[in-house]
Amino acid sequence: MSILRQKSQESIVRAGWDIPAPPVVWSPRLTRCAGLFVIEKNHRGNWRPEIRLSIPLIRRLDRPWPIEACGCLCRDTESLLTRILEHELVHYKLWSDGDSDWGHTQRFRQLAWEAFGHQSIHHGIGATHF
Repeated sequence: MSILRQKSQESIVRAGWDIPAPPVVWSPRLTRCAGLFVIEKNHRGNWRPEIRLSIPLIRRLDRPWPIEACGCLCRDTESLLTRILEHELVHYKLWSDGDSDWGHTQRFRQLAWEAFGHQSIHHGIGATHF
């Protein structure tokens, strides 16, 4: 199991959710947002969830710390990565539960708060924040 997938599994367990960890990958091309939850068809035609995390935005070294992500104050890259991953896991949880809307709905806000203490639905970093 990859380190990112293991980190997502730990967050899922902490949240008390009974769902498997989704694939989580680093993306060098994702530059407009720090994280993204996507559903794509695989070569067999089955829908497959995936969380993508931005290498350029999350691993940025000249960032002014602390920075707010999801309404939580992050003082290092590890805590920033955790908040963004948790945010994308809420989208994944909504999809796993069969919700028709996996966006920033009232249920999304409630899950993010109850599971992770997020006080905002925004990552706090993206191309427009620099």
